[in-house]
Amino acid sequence: MPLHDEALNVEGGCNCGAVHYKVAIPALAQRLPRPLAPADAPVPLPFIALDHCNDCRRTTGSLLPALLCAPIDMCFVSLVAASSATLAPKASAYKSSHERWRWFCSRCGINIASTAVMPAGFPSMLDITLGSVRREYVDGEALVPERHLWWDYGVDWIQRLATEGYVTLPIHPDYRLTDTVTLRRPG
Repeated sequence: MPLHDEALNVEGGCNCGAVHYKVAIPALAQRLPRPLAPADAPVPLPFIALDHCNDCRRTTGSLLPALLCAPIDMCFVSLVAASSATLAPKASAYKSSHERWRWFCSRCGINIASTAVMPAGFPSMLDITLGSVRREYVDGEALVPERHLWWDYGVDWIQRLATEGYVTLPIHPDYRLTDTVTLRRPG
């Protein structure tokens, strides 16, 4: 499900609160199309994706990273002021692979986003981990992933989990293994 047609602000940041960001997504009519998308099926920027590449899996610590892929021009980042009781907050980066940098909070270590050198014709992009987005934004339907990226590089059982689900796995409402939930498929 693609992002809604209306303008939307999405906010998030790190776990300790030192790094905060806001993505100001314009209404659909003002969004640029993603270069190299099919002409008969344009993909407006930003978009939400599940990323199957090994580099993103390892650096986020998630089996299947979900990303808000947004032009940098839509993104605003702020840092809280340091006090005598805290370390100076700072968004830090490191080069994780050829022409790709990972951004994280140097105080709590949360992986927030990545940037890469983009091909000609692409805007500069910030791929924000959906795990760093504030809960109220991911609770609704606005940020449901709409596509898979790097599928050919994915792990088979993770691809099956993402496309078919595992209805045979026990589901527990919390950390206790004594209670289980039974899911019923529609139909």
